[in-house]
Amino acid sequence: MINPPPFPTSVGELTGPFLSGALGAEVSEFHADRIGEDRGMLGEIFKLDISFEDDSMEPLTLVAKFAALREETLALAKRGDTHERELRSYDELLSSAPVNVPELIAAWYDDETAEFLLLQELISADTSVDQIAGLSEQQARLVISEMAKLHACWWNDPRLEAMSWLPRLDDQRRRTNLTTITRNGWGKLAEMLEGEISLSNITQNGEELAGEIDAMLSRTAAFPSTFIHSDLRADNLLFSPDGQSVALIDWQGCCIAPPVFDFAYFLIQSVTIEDRQRLEDDLLRFYAEELERGGLKISLSNLREVYESSLIYSFAIACSIPLINDPTIPRVRELGIAMGTRSIQVLKDHGQL
Repeated sequence: MINPPPFPTSVGELTGPFLSGALGAEVSEFHADRIGEDRGMLGEIFKLDISFEDDSMEPLTLVAKFAALREETLALAKRGDTHERELRSYDELLSSAPVNVPELIAAWYDDETAEFLLLQELISADTSVDQIAGLSEQQARLVISEMAKLHACWWNDPRLEAMSWLPRLDDQRRRTNLTTITRNGWGKLAEMLEGEISLSNITQNGEELAGEIDAMLSRTAAFPSTFIHSDLRADNLLFSPDGQSVALIDWQGCCIAPPVFDFAYFLIQSVTIEDRQRLEDDLLRFYAEELERGGLKISLSNLREVYESSLIYSFAIACSIPLINDPTIPRVRELGIAMGTRSIQVLKDHGQL
């Protein structure tokens, strides 16, 4: 259940009595440490170490996630209902899906301001995994297996249509959000990419590129759909320290869309350009096999058609980096460059520039 306001909207407002009420046990003290500062673009994330008045209770470690309070970020969240989507996906969809995600402990949301608080399980993760460096082939296959379980589970499920909060790919909220991001962000992204990749093939301005994003959303939404993550990239994945499992986090962008839409974005943004060029066909075949293992058979030609149709989406998300995070932070700048160059190169490789 998603609780209404009032609730703490920043870690500075978080108190022991509030946590006691949320957890159903008296908290004696807690300590908060910021994590993922240069990765979580729409939220501010903290690790909470919690002790209880009852000495028989083991200390507890949780994740607390708040809305990032930057004006542009909150405006984006309100336009796209992204924060509400993440909370409701955990509450209504992910608990019954055969996919590895953190357990939801409690959540609060203010639909007037788009501020929220999410308390959830802390999953131990391999901190050496880095989107900028790119995943290995083995790691990519692990993620593809996990995403295929999700896609097969919710394939053409009529329950999705009854969830008014969950948009389709071409929903007007998504179209407005993604075209606004592209229109306003392309110029800033181009400045970041100067000297990193040739932009001579891109003759369109931000307005024209936004139009191409809008056309892509309408075109691609016509294919049969399922529940997808929509921001499935290495920074939103938690690999176990032994490398045998992966958890999917940060569900703000989830929507109803063709399953390979997730695959395309993941592949473009989570491996190096060279590895994507080398592995593209093999991993698409592997994805088809994993879907069939989950009971969903889609022809390779259909998957390839939707893959080609979806490529420019990755470019729109790259345009968001300088808008919703601080590009003066070194890793944010490196991430923007990595996402921008990968997005542009795949469009070049497929003759779409």
